[in-house]
Amino acid sequence: MQNFTLRGMGVMVLAVTTLVAAQSFKVYPGAKKLVSPETKESKEASASLPAGTEINSYLTDDSFEKVVAFYKGLGKESSLPFMKKGEKLPNGQEIKRTWFIFDGAEDISTSTNWAMVQRPYIGSVEMKGTTPQYHDIRDVTAITVEKVTTK
Repeated sequence: MQNFTLRGMGVMVLAVTTLVAAQSFKVYPGAKKLVSPETKESKEASASLPAGTEINSYLTDDSFEKVVAFYKGLGKESSLPFMKKGEKLPNGQEIKRTWFIFDGAEDISTSTNWAMVQRPYIGSVEMKGTTPQYHDIRDVTAITVEKVTTK
């Protein structure tokens, strides 16, 4: 009887772990969807996305750390090896960012449902030679989610 209970507990722990790993993206409470104006550049960017790819961004005044804590309960935290940590804006403010995978994939490149959390929000980056020029900088936390429905 005791042996059966332990096996049952193992199956239950596995089921709960699988449910947590398989949760999908949820909008952070109180975050507002970013609705960007349609421009030639935004239309071109949307048209260049693979079929079935949807990207949405949300903004919140809450701290980067509070938003990250929320998503740690829903997905697996990840990083991109080519993104350098500690990157700063020209005014010295650090750009904080991390990624979360919601579909159980091993990394962002194989994921069909992931999000990036970043503070501050940066509307666009233009390269002048090797120097990035940041535009539309806002002191808010941005949550950008990508979901692919066909792959």
